[in-house]
Amino acid sequence: MLRPTFIRVSLATLLLASTVPAIAQDDGLYDAPVDPNSAFVRVLVPGTAVAVVNGTTVDEVTDGLSAYVNVAPGDIQVSAGDLAGSVTASPGSYYTYATTASGEPLLLTDQPASDPSKATVYFYNLSDKPTVDLFVPSAKVKALEGVAGDTAKSVALKAPLTLDFEVQADGETVAKVAALELKRRGGVSIVFTGSDGSYSASAVQNAFFRGQ
Repeated sequence: MLRPTFIRVSLATLLLASTVPAIAQDDGLYDAPVDPNSAFVRVLVPGTAVAVVNGTTVDEVTDGLSAYVNVAPGDIQVSAGDLAGSVTASPGSYYTYATTASGEPLLLTDQPASDPSKATVYFYNLSDKPTVDLFVPSAKVKALEGVAGDTAKSVALKAPLTLDFEVQADGETVAKVAALELKRRGGVSIVFTGSDGSYSASAVQNAFFRGQ
């Protein structure tokens, strides 16, 4: 595994604004062609290995996060493990159907990226921590700040680059992700979970379900 390159990078160089336009014409977020009339739905349930989205069985599941499934807009049925529910999908939108720290269903809308020359990091706080920050120790900056529980934020970063990330709560590191490879035209999801003092973070490269 590649180790991170510890170089001092300015905040302006490393980070772009964390709020990116939700445009259907994105052609680089997950390296898949985008039909403006389609929607994309995935499931995030830690501990599961298979998800079902709109009748499609998805076994491309890593650390509980499935690949996105291309669906027609409308009411989309989803399930994974003991979780089952529906998503009302709009054209050109991306959704992650997840669970809270207490196991309740949670629907999150993912913002598509606008710059294919960058990598977009999606961070999900599914822990019982009321708010956390995503910190880049090599640059000594917060990539994302104040991510509330049961919410997600995203940020576009310079790529290609390999970085360590820390999840911090009140300035204290509670979880780490080491040597995360950021790729141009790519998206990666960092999922922070846990409760009652036991926490962990995992990172998964975003993917599309291609079928058989």
